[in-house]
Amino acid sequence: MSGENNYNTKRSFEERYHTLQAAFDTNDRTFVMDRNGIILEANKAFATKIGKQVQDCININVFDLMPHEMAAFRKEKTDEAFRTGKIITLVDELEGRFILSTITPITSKENKIIALSISGRDITDIKLAQKESQNQQMFSSALIDAIPGGFYMLDAEGRFVQWNAYERDVVVGKPDSEMRNTFAIDNIHPDDRPVIEQKMMRILNNGTEESEVSRVLFHGGPEYRWNQISGKRIIINNKPFIIGTAIDITDRKQADIDALQQSKDSFKTLFTKHSAVQLVIDAINANIIDANQAAADFYGWPIEELRTMNMGDINITPLEEALLAIEKSRLPGARPVIFRHRMADGTLRDVEVYDTNINIEGKDLFYGIIHDVTDRNKAEMALKKMSAAVEQSPTVVFMTDLEGNIEYVNPMFTDLTGYTAEEAKGKNPRILQSGLMPKSVYEDLWKTILDGKIWRGELQNKKKNGELFWERAVISAIRNTEGVIINFVAVKEEITEQKKMMDALIAAKEKAEENDRLKSSFLANISHEIRTPMNGILGFSELLKDPYLSGEEQAVYIDLMHKSGNRMLNLINDLIDISCIEAGETMVQPAETHVNDILHDICSFFKPQAEEKGLQLSCKAGLSDSESIIVSDETKIHQILTNLVQNALKFTRTGSIAIEYTRNGTMLTFSVSDTGSGIPDDMQNRIFDRFLQLDNSLTRAHEGSGLGLCISKAYVEMLGGNISVESEKGKGCTFIFTIPYNTLIVSKTANPLPPV
Repeated sequence: MSGENNYNTKRSFEERYHTLQAAFDTNDRTFVMDRNGIILEANKAFATKIGKQVQDCININVFDLMPHEMAAFRKEKTDEAFRTGKIITLVDELEGRFILSTITPITSKENKIIALSISGRDITDIKLAQKESQNQQMFSSALIDAIPGGFYMLDAEGRFVQWNAYERDVVVGKPDSEMRNTFAIDNIHPDDRPVIEQKMMRILNNGTEESEVSRVLFHGGPEYRWNQISGKRIIINNKPFIIGTAIDITDRKQADIDALQQSKDSFKTLFTKHSAVQLVIDAINANIIDANQAAADFYGWPIEELRTMNMGDINITPLEEALLAIEKSRLPGARPVIFRHRMADGTLRDVEVYDTNINIEGKDLFYGIIHDVTDRNKAEMALKKMSAAVEQSPTVVFMTDLEGNIEYVNPMFTDLTGYTAEEAKGKNPRILQSGLMPKSVYEDLWKTILDGKIWRGELQNKKKNGELFWERAVISAIRNTEGVIINFVAVKEEITEQKKMMDALIAAKEKAEENDRLKSSFLANISHEIRTPMNGILGFSELLKDPYLSGEEQAVYIDLMHKSGNRMLNLINDLIDISCIEAGETMVQPAETHVNDILHDICSFFKPQAEEKGLQLSCKAGLSDSESIIVSDETKIHQILTNLVQNALKFTRTGSIAIEYTRNGTMLTFSVSDTGSGIPDDMQNRIFDRFLQLDNSLTRAHEGSGLGLCISKAYVEMLGGNISVESEKGKGCTFIFTIPYNTLIVSKTANPLPPV
């Protein structure tokens, strides 16, 4: 029975563990670390993010996975969490994504903090939504300020909550700090306040939209202007507010008042000679009673004929709909009605109708003033399209005043430069200058646009974050109707990637041309290197046919043939080696390698050649024989040293050649120094390139294919090291290369190797 309980307990624990593990793996990218940053646990999301399996993440120091500056900052935050026991959150922007990181302390049974759980969640969508909300708020603010009149938002008690510049500066005349404590009703003429207060109550209680023509006091009075005031209720956080507009209609109101006060004769004179299109219409059947000369000129029918027509002959809107629209236009706060009227020639024009009821001799009439707004509507539509095109343009557009101070930027300006519209306005475009463009470019730019011409060019500028970028710019002047320059406008397109691509293409083209030239020279040199020893072999073998040669002469000829054969064999070996390297067929063969033995062999092999040239050859080992045993490719190390010593012998006429190595931590550093002719500064970065020799001419003093250093560099890199050269022209050079010091534990031998 006890065993069964243990089994059930164990099973319950395993099920619980797997359940918790599954929950852990479905979480955001999460890992657990100790005080030293060692990862104790990690879920699949975290492991996938860093390109590892979960088990491979354990015992890794998490700070090693971060850039140095980020690691230092994160270390401060994790230390703070260990110290305070508080949960810490921070947001990082990585590669255009926003990551919310949460650092949560984990406590033991004794309530001691033993580790930290760190999770990262991608909140890019939230951030973008916040940015979109900010942009919408900016757009709404700009739209409100663009209203041709006052805009207001009132709380339930009638105090200002929000307003535009017109309402604040023109109507109320108070600073922002005092607006919130101001009641809107105080700006209404005392005689009109009861009506306005009643409408405000209806708006708040019933949610109706109200409108009224009222006298509005400017700066508290006594001056006032007639305004068309409209308002409606909105609910924010369960609280009612009133929003509305106040449009100045003083001119229209005064015109109506004057018209009503004029006598019939005066009205007739005004009606007849007025430049505005005016009609008097029967309120019941819409027959045209009278028309002025402006109406006859506008519509194209004589006045007498107009007097016989019905508005249905002119207005393409059905009569019932037209009458209903006119009635609605008379409601408080309503705008003038817009119709489409037919001309005598059949064309249609957009008209704005201002009308009022008049009574003449007991007959109800409509008195209408008609404005042709066709061109205005087209201009407004074109302006809307232009505004939308600029706002949504994928190119940067900004406008400055005559001093170069920015007045407008489109959203793409912010996207590219990082400066918001508020940050940019009032600033000079110099904030974008990188300091890398010649002064003459800006002088030419200003001279061109001040002359009224269009400047086109490319500029390397700097973003707000310091990042450099290239852009193609078109900058021109804006003139008013008198032809005077009033602004400058710039349209720019980022071409950073295009510039990089073009630079890469140019570099690739130059590299290809250089490789082609070097390859041609190399083939010519190889041809020379093959023919020279071959001619020697053939020539001396022909001489050996002479039966009268002495034994001494035969020995000399055979020795020369042997040298020519060795020269050709070395060339063939180099060609085979470089071909295998290029084809990727050369493999590292790691084995037990005695570095001191290699050094000893090299010195023994080349010492006779050095003495023959009168040179001193020295070798120095940096480790004892037992310490010099490593795991590496002995053949390749031998070949590298052989190539470097052959080069030194080839280019050193007097002096010495020194071969040595030392251990620097986990690397062995070898050097081959000589007192030869040295290498020019401009060739030191290219000396290891394929096909390259200091002297590529066929008349050069030294034999060889020029492949030795290229092969040596390839072998060094295969072994995990680097190779470089230090040289001064005429004073010799030192070739330095490194290989990993991979030790091999071996037993001491009874017969140690002879010292180098």
